[in-house]
Formats: sequence, structure tokens, C-alpha cells
Amino acid sequence: MKKKKVALLGGSFDPIHWGHLNMAKAALEHLKVDEVWFIPSNQTPLKDRVLSPAADRLAMVRLALKEDPRFKISTVDLSRNGKSYTFDTLKILKKQFPEVEFAWLMGADQANQFDQWKNADQLLEMADFAVVDRDGKEPESSRFNFKRIPMVYTPVSSSEIRKGEKINFLPESVRQYLLDHELYLVAWVSRHVSAKRLAHSASVARLCRMFAKAHGLDEHKAWLAGLFHDVAKDMPINEQKKWVAAINPAGLSEHHAIWHGYAGSEIVRRNFGIEDPVIQNAIFNHVKGTSYDPYAMIVFAADKLDPLRGYDSKPLISACMLDLYNGFMLVKRENREFLDREKRVLAEKESF
Repeated sequence: MKKKKVALLGGSFDPIHWGHLNMAKAALEHLKVDEVWFIPSNQTPLKDRVLSPAADRLAMVRLALKEDPRFKISTVDLSRNGKSYTFDTLKILKKQFPEVEFAWLMGADQANQFDQWKNADQLLEMADFAVVDRDGKEPESSRFNFKRIPMVYTPVSSSEIRKGEKINFLPESVRQYLLDHELYLVAWVSRHVSAKRLAHSASVARLCRMFAKAHGLDEHKAWLAGLFHDVAKDMPINEQKKWVAAINPAGLSEHHAIWHGYAGSEIVRRNFGIEDPVIQNAIFNHVKGTSYDPYAMIVFAADKLDPLRGYDSKPLISACMLDLYNGFMLVKRENREFLDREKRVLAEKESF
């Protein structure tokens, strides 16, 4: 009886992306395997980074693998404690599935480290090993003669996605999952703002969640809008101007201190895939407070009342918790009075 042929693709999948899926497709085409099994790792031996929760990584893999019924999941590594060594993984799988012929997939970076793998020489007797040309890089000269297979060039890594780069290389279902479960998002914002502004954004997001909960609104939606509300604030003014010119030309006549709200509302859609018009509207209007949508009122108020601003905002926070609209109007009035005082002080300085 002909043995079933299965290619194994191990990794942290933190998160899984099109690069991984294209590796699996290449194995189906060039190795002529029947299936590709994805094996999320518990902790990879040659990496010290703390991984995202296994439940989240596994859920994202499940969503991504709906792409092809020949893609399967093995939880052989997640069911064990400690680091995931390929030798141990293959030993277990060969015992569980003696009728299966296995091949192990890896990239050039892994091939270059193969001599550091546990029981490297014995591994070659347990399965075929194939290097997938996933990034156009060739393995360095090695004493191991690996089979090489081509794949569609997919220039992306999980680490880039965790930083908020190349989000377009995520399957749509995975992108939506990480947004819904708030994975990597603080790191995404951190790439665009200073440490001080990141602390402010995180604080505003917490306050937004608190306001939403008090009024029976979507806490996650409010948190997202709060976290990303200042994503364009540290962008150079000339760059903000380009965004405003493209999406809200009328805004160019306003003071440039307002522009980051307009720019940010479009940046979250284009760069991060946040396409919820309610969130975009809240970010768009958070500087002036010109929208009376409840989420827009929440973000405006939370931004102005952030405890990190250094003044006693507790009375106004309590007012917003009690009645969102009335609290919002109080915050708006206080903000207007504050700006008027600032203008008078500036005028007095200029008069000397």
C-alpha cells in the first residue's frame, strides 16, 4: 500500500501569514505531498522571545488553513511543555502515524542553523528535509544536502507584522482576529509615536473602555479608537498635510494642530486595516469634538481627561460616567475655556 506523504511546517506562527501559506502551497506542488500539517510550537529552541498565547496562535492558524482542505493542524508541540525540538516532534509523529512518510519544510535561515538542531544527523534519517526559497535567499554552504523547492516570492516575516508592517500579507480572517483580540496593536502604535504619546494613547484607550462599559457600548471598539486616536500626531506636519489634502481638503484651512485627527482616520484604514467607519469618525473628530456619535464623544472626552495630563480630571470623568452627552458637553466647554485662556496668555506675551 502506498504511503501517505505529508509535509510538516513548524513554527511559532505569531502570527501566521501568506508567506507560511505559500510555503505550504509550494510543498503541495513540488514535493507532491498529500497534505501539509502546520505545527505551532510551544517555544522554539533558537528564539528567546515570549510568544503570544498558544490559544490565539492556534486560532489564527485554524482560520488561515480554511484556504485549502489539504492544510491540517497538528498540536503535537503545543501538547508538550518546554521547547519544541524537531527531533522530539518527529519521533512522536512517526510513532503515531507509521503509515505516513514525512518531509520537513524550512527556510534558508533555518537551514543555516541546522547544525545547531538537536540530533541533526539523526533527523536526516527520520524524514526528508526541504528548503523553501521563501525570501529569495540561498542557504549558506552546508554539509547537509537539502532538497530546494521554489515558491511565490513573499517578502514578509511575522516579526514585521508584529511591528505593524506589511499587514497586507495577513489573510483577512487572521487580520480581523488579531484586531478583535487586541494582539500586537500596542506595538503597532508604538512604531508611529513617541514613548510619551504611546503612554497617553494607552491611557486614553483604557478610559474609553471604561466609558463604553458604563454606557453599554462596545468596549473593544471604544478601546481601539482610543488607542489609535493619535497615531498621526508625531508625523511631520508636511506629511500630515498630504493626507489631509487627499481626504479632507477643506481641513487645510484649519490650524495644523487639528490635522493629525483627519490624517489618522485614514491611516488606520490604509495601514492597519481598521475599516470601521465609527472608529474612523471618532479619530477624525477627536480634536475638535464636532461629532455627537457616542464613540466620538467618548474619544474626545477621554483624550482631554487622560489622567496622565497632570490635572485633576476626576470630576469630569465622573460626569461622563454618569451621563455621556452631558459629560461630553462639560468637557467641550472646559476645553474651549482652556483654549481661550491660552490665546489670551499668548496675546499678552506678544504685546510686550
